[in-house]
Amino acid sequence: MPLALHDLDDIETVIDAVAGSPWYVQSTIAALFTLSIGGLLIATAPAGTRRRTDRALEVPLTAFLYGCPLLSGVIGLSLLIAMTVTERTLVVLAVVASLLVAVIVSVPGYLAIGRLVADDWLPALGVAVAVSAAVGAVPTLGTLAGFLISSFGIGTVVMGLVHGRDSAT
Repeated sequence: MPLALHDLDDIETVIDAVAGSPWYVQSTIAALFTLSIGGLLIATAPAGTRRRTDRALEVPLTAFLYGCPLLSGVIGLSLLIAMTVTERTLVVLAVVASLLVAVIVSVPGYLAIGRLVADDWLPALGVAVAVSAAVGAVPTLGTLAGFLISSFGIGTVVMGLVHGRDSAT
């Protein structure tokens, strides 16, 4: 019943606007997010960022198994909130907040890919930004690759929270 209170045309318009943006806009936004968040992580917490990327490289399956269900849950929760809550301001704030947190904690996955190429932070960040831009430019496979990479990043953050800072697993 709460779904009936929404104007479905408005919801479809928002979905079409997001999905219909040109590939270069999506690619640029993805690259800028990775550059800014990755740069901030490297500048403010280089040891913690190295620990997270080390976890992603040392135990990738475990990181993925922690991150994939959590990322799926965030996406599902965002959709559930968007469909059931009638107050539009609350919907926008809840969805933006949950997705922003997911984007921020997914960046260590991209940085781990960068660390496969170089152990120094500057080239690793450059590779992470390039991968993020490439993922943003490819319509379907890019979305799938972004989901997988983000799952690794989220998984490393969850592993750090569950197992403690000094644990490798």
